[in-house]
Amino acid sequence: MITRYNNGLIFNSDTRQFEQSTFQVNGQYFEQTHHVAENEVDLTGYYVTPGFIDSCSQIGLQEIGIRWEGDDSFEWEANLQYSVIDGIYPFDLAFPKAVAHGITASHIVPSPKSLIGAKTAVIHHTHSTVDEMVLQKDVAFAFSIGQNAKSTFFNATKKPLTRMGIAKIVRDTLQEIQQQQPTIRKIVIRAHKAVDIELITRLQQEFAIDFHIIHGTELPLITEAAFNTVIAGPTFRYIEHNEMLALSPKLYKQLASAHIPFVFCTDHPVSSATHLALEAGLAIREGISRQDALYTLTTGAAAFLGIEHLTGSMRTGLLADFVIWNKHPLDLDAQVVATFIKGQQVYAREEGN
Repeated sequence: MITRYNNGLIFNSDTRQFEQSTFQVNGQYFEQTHHVAENEVDLTGYYVTPGFIDSCSQIGLQEIGIRWEGDDSFEWEANLQYSVIDGIYPFDLAFPKAVAHGITASHIVPSPKSLIGAKTAVIHHTHSTVDEMVLQKDVAFAFSIGQNAKSTFFNATKKPLTRMGIAKIVRDTLQEIQQQQPTIRKIVIRAHKAVDIELITRLQQEFAIDFHIIHGTELPLITEAAFNTVIAGPTFRYIEHNEMLALSPKLYKQLASAHIPFVFCTDHPVSSATHLALEAGLAIREGISRQDALYTLTTGAAAFLGIEHLTGSMRTGLLADFVIWNKHPLDLDAQVVATFIKGQQVYAREEGN
């Protein structure tokens, strides 16, 4: 069915502004509006954005409300064949909660307990099989350094005890990746503490691979290094250990001031997937513009994850992943009216809720 949506305030990813406009959906895709529509919807007074994208999440890997039985987020044993796709449960109750908050896709990354993680993937938040959900597989290979990985790995193997030992394991694994998995060109590494972030800067110089830091809590302490896009945050979470003592929403403004690009994440269930817009709101409070925050949640995240040719903006030929809001989506009291994935409505707000 071809549906035309008229007179909504549409987020333009090029101008980063809302503009009153009309768009059209044919099946799973956005299409040009000059084609004849079978159905018309009036969106006067409503805001419309591309679906939000969580740039680091364990949704589907760690089921909410379940103990170890529902945790498939890490293995202590290193293996380059591990892939998050094989551990995602498509009926995790977190998925409908996410779409109810305008989040249509997530970059799935193993737990911070994983020293040597797995190949990551970007998935949609609906469908009955993981294969249907996958937007892009083998997006990156994930590592985690610092206290969580160190303690988990040591408890399992009784070695290594130090960061020196951790660094050797990471270097050895990166060499294996270059030899055995040459198609992997992106590495994501969880790190909070400055000493671990400095290790990543050395690895960038040693290996011809793109490195991206997840969290980066103490990154502002390092002023002379160059960094690729950082998966920053989440900053709305409890301080779990001493490596996170510097955790603050000021991180977003500090990164921007240092001209370091970043994207938002919740690392669900560390912070609930429903808090993704809250991370952007905290960034705005610290001085990031609303337009830049909204761009980062959508088109910017898609570009970072290499899926901008599939989703992330409301362009002809892209998948029709979009959200209708009752007011500006970054207003504190904004509510999702409806969420669409591949042109299909996957959430509708009920009156009174």
